[in-house]
Amino acid sequence: MKNKIVYFLLILLVFNSCETFDEINTNPNQATDASIQVIYPAAMASFVYGINGEAAQFTSILMQYLTGILGDQQQVNNYAFIADMSDATWNRFYSNCLNNLRIVKEKSEELGAYHYLGTSKIMEAIIIGYSVDLWNDIPYSEALNLAQFPQPRFDDAAGLYQRVQTLLDEGIADLQRQSTTSPSTNDLIYRANNENNWRANSLPRWIMLARAMKARYHNHLSKVDPSGSATATLAAIDAGTFASNADQPVITFGSEFAGPWFPFFQTTFGENNVGISQRFIDLLRDRVDAGVDDPRLIRYVRETTAGLYVGVPNGSTFRPTGNVLPGPYLNSRESPTPLLNFSELKFIEAEAALRAGQNARAATAHNAAVAASLQRVTGSVNAAYIEQYGSETEASITLEKIMTEKHIDLFLQPEAWVDWRRTIPANSPNTVSGIPLLEVSPSNTTQGNFPRRFIYPNREVVNNSANVPSVTNLDRVFWDR
Repeated sequence: MKNKIVYFLLILLVFNSCETFDEINTNPNQATDASIQVIYPAAMASFVYGINGEAAQFTSILMQYLTGILGDQQQVNNYAFIADMSDATWNRFYSNCLNNLRIVKEKSEELGAYHYLGTSKIMEAIIIGYSVDLWNDIPYSEALNLAQFPQPRFDDAAGLYQRVQTLLDEGIADLQRQSTTSPSTNDLIYRANNENNWRANSLPRWIMLARAMKARYHNHLSKVDPSGSATATLAAIDAGTFASNADQPVITFGSEFAGPWFPFFQTTFGENNVGISQRFIDLLRDRVDAGVDDPRLIRYVRETTAGLYVGVPNGSTFRPTGNVLPGPYLNSRESPTPLLNFSELKFIEAEAALRAGQNARAATAHNAAVAASLQRVTGSVNAAYIEQYGSETEASITLEKIMTEKHIDLFLQPEAWVDWRRTIPANSPNTVSGIPLLEVSPSNTTQGNFPRRFIYPNREVVNNSANVPSVTNLDRVFWDR
């Protein structure tokens, strides 16, 4: 019964995400007087849904994993961004996550509950980094003190990236302190049966996750500081992080409450507004040999009743007869919601090592990443695929091979759009593609230019107009020059 009550509160707080900034500190539905044990999973669920919800739908269309056919999804496919497309993500992050994490942090400091404090700082860091990757400058230092700052200023994106690293370091330090209490069953990322098990098994993995995130965000600076970012990325990995798929987060919400993708694909919006991109199917079909597909295809894409894989061409508004939706890997109630997988970490290592001139390390990491991806998605390692795509050497490894395999691995994850923008040659026009090579949507409204960022949500433009920067979707975030 206790778990059912917690999940009821969690669901209530996750989906009550329509607040404006002016409502954050006064909304009676905010559980300011609840215990940290109750507020914590609600903030965590909003965190997971914010990263893998609406914004992930739109970045997956931009990366041509999906094709937008109707509604907002079609607008994104046409690069005709509208101001309310990211309202839900913005509100989940600020109203339901950062605000609740602020409360958890304050209560944790008072109680000496440093393990709650440390994990909350790690989540806060990820939200900031994710938000900068979408919007560049965002409100932060004044954002949760609306009594004093009713219209919070926007903080500089480059400075916020430094704050990300500071919060991750602080989170690791707090996790290494003695704590009066620890999470357990209320930890949706590394759940444990009791506090002792959490301290023995989950706590070390939280530290691994923080270091993996440090590597990710250092690596994002590949265009503005190629050498320094490579050194910092490898140092974060060498400090000790995931050693196998067993260490990565496995975020499942259980039978009562599915992750973000499954409910979307069960609605008329998911069924009618998007379809699997034909480009992505073509990338995986016959990938090993004629008639031998990438073994992940059957998990990523659902077969039609005729045993075919049917997609929607980029820019098309015609929906083919039959199934054009993703397969069971993410499109099932039991599917884990990705956060940062071991395979991604090894691809990060491969890219950073290659940039640092350590080609042997790059090849080894790349091969481990390919094997880990196959194991995670299909349950086994396909020998034929490994022979062709996971047996690189010091002489054969290239950035294109690393990033193409990483693109396949990051199916429907927003991180893929970050990678694609980072691999566009510096100072290139917006008509140039990154890796993988994409073609501009034929229905584009941007004169053949690829979008490079999100525009600010409508609620923020209305409520904080004095501070919202004037941007278009062709402008770039600070690390994308």
